[in-house]
Amino acid sequence: MAVSAFALADAPAGHLYTLTNRTEANSVAVFDRMADGTLKLTGTMPTGGKGIAGDVDDQNALVATGDWLLAANPGSGDVTVFKKSMGGLKKTGQFSSHGMNPVSIAVSGETVYVANQAGSGGTPNLTGFHLSKDGKLTMIPGSQLTFPAGAGPAQIEFGPDGKTLVATNGHQAAETSRVSSYRLGMDGKLMPASSLPTGEASGDVGFSWSPDGKHVFVSNFRGSAVVTFNVRGDGTLNRGATMGDGETAACWTAISKDGSRLYVANFVSNSVTSFEVAMGGLKKIGTAARMGVNSPDTKDLALSPDGKFLFVLGTSSGRIDTFEIGMDGGLTLRKSGDNLMMVGNLKGLAID
Repeated sequence: MAVSAFALADAPAGHLYTLTNRTEANSVAVFDRMADGTLKLTGTMPTGGKGIAGDVDDQNALVATGDWLLAANPGSGDVTVFKKSMGGLKKTGQFSSHGMNPVSIAVSGETVYVANQAGSGGTPNLTGFHLSKDGKLTMIPGSQLTFPAGAGPAQIEFGPDGKTLVATNGHQAAETSRVSSYRLGMDGKLMPASSLPTGEASGDVGFSWSPDGKHVFVSNFRGSAVVTFNVRGDGTLNRGATMGDGETAACWTAISKDGSRLYVANFVSNSVTSFEVAMGGLKKIGTAARMGVNSPDTKDLALSPDGKFLFVLGTSSGRIDTFEIGMDGGLTLRKSGDNLMMVGNLKGLAID
């Protein structure tokens, strides 16, 4: 049967996901993502785990990869795996993160690492898992790496080659803020490569890999800046230049598919700054404000696959704003999201 032009125009271009992060019961909120950048909430899917109260500095708490969606449950210390299908999300299991307060997930093929930030009295760690074809996570023996108490990780992510993992850790104190890199072995274990202080005012949270794998751009919230780290072929790092954005509390980041634009969410000043990326360096394009937000609110970012829209999550406002991306990389607010406080204390963004 032929499909009408109207039906095709009304079909979603993809989906956007966030976590409700409710302390009593965490869920994934699912949105249809339309071609014009608008979002339509279609429902929520319980993870079986629990969220956590308050603001947590993290990035990649929710990761869409291939057929899978992986969600961190910081309040219950576990990770839920969903299979994506035409009919929606199907839960394949809920698995211990082998630590306290899991906040970030990194995936390389069938290898998954979880960053357990821990908390008062806990030991922060990275723990590796094997993701089976039926969506089950099995811990890799001997894969766990620990951090000093109080200096846990905020974000982990594998680079484009799938062999180098970078972590920001110790983010709440200038003296402990570091960027660490690791190489992934054939056995699924990580081998430490390097660990460097973020520098200057410090306080690192999120970062983005350049698509060529030669750089990571790390937010510096105390200085509201971005620090460039160069990545060598063996996974070791050296620190490059720092570029301020003139705002307050740069935290979460996103980079365009071609690596030419970097976007940084400023938590306290409730804005998003655009940078041009050239030869591994940054040049500020401009800053776009989020309207009608007074308290610190601006967090996770997600870019549409076609590069036309940037979605910005606000936790205290309970909304997801849509910005249109101009030819020069600048941002124009297209729509302030609906208030979703009844859904939960939103956390994390993933897109397909």
